[in-house]
Amino acid sequence: MTKKTLCVRVCHPSVHGMIAIRLPLAALTLLLTVSFGQAAGFSDDFSDAKLEIRQALRGEWIFKDKVASCVSDPGLYLKFKNHGPILRWPCEINDGTVESEFKPQGCERVVISLNEDGHVFRVSLKEEGGGSVFGWIGKSSKENKSQQIVEKGVPSLASLYGQWVKFKLVMKNGAGIIQIGDFKAPIKHDSLAREKGEFTISFASGECAVRNVLVK
Repeated sequence: MTKKTLCVRVCHPSVHGMIAIRLPLAALTLLLTVSFGQAAGFSDDFSDAKLEIRQALRGEWIFKDKVASCVSDPGLYLKFKNHGPILRWPCEINDGTVESEFKPQGCERVVISLNEDGHVFRVSLKEEGGGSVFGWIGKSSKENKSQQIVEKGVPSLASLYGQWVKFKLVMKNGAGIIQIGDFKAPIKHDSLAREKGEFTISFASGECAVRNVLVK
């Protein structure tokens, strides 16, 4: 049986310009999967406190029993210009699914975001008065404000205190389904079809725990 090969041109530090390497097609497929597949999505069960792709910032995050938790420090909150503790991961998705669970306690705000060059999609949960789901068409800026996607039904943080809350967002062709605890709704907005390069979870005041993060 004849093996299929493909000629690939690559840069090599010891050679000026490009050199050609002939690889079996199966080997090339594996190489592309390893190089690019991991960037497309990720899973984080917090079993590794030093997971390379994760950043845990603006607070003392503790990783134990597959849970990441942090207590907001008022001094750090002011230092970072009213921004609280945050977990962030790189990703590379347009359509896809984003999942996590979080347990807030005494939080003034919990924010779940998908970003690229600026914000793309965001869920902002407030202690009282419910929360907001909104997105940006094009790069976020002072001139390009967000548009509200869900107007009613998003739970307040106070109603979620002390509970593990499921967050799930399924996106396809500019439409999707969002779930926050018992709240679930179909959504449609152009921001859902945009490329997303980062997933973040942050909060202000109180404490928050996070587990079972998945982007695919």
